Amino acid sequence: MAKAVDVVCQMNLDITENTPYVDYQDQRYYFCCTGCAKAFEQNPDPFIKP
Repeated sequence: MAKAVDVVCQMNLDITENTPYVDYQDQRYYFCCTGCAKAFEQNPDPFIKP
């Protein structure tokens, strides 16, 4: 199973067909819940580490 880290809350995730995600700047970011996804959508840049 594919894994990811939620960039908002740093939670480790198992990616499933129901995992919330946002595509931003040609990259897909996965989230533990829609709340984290919405926070990212509103202002993504602070959550992206260079």
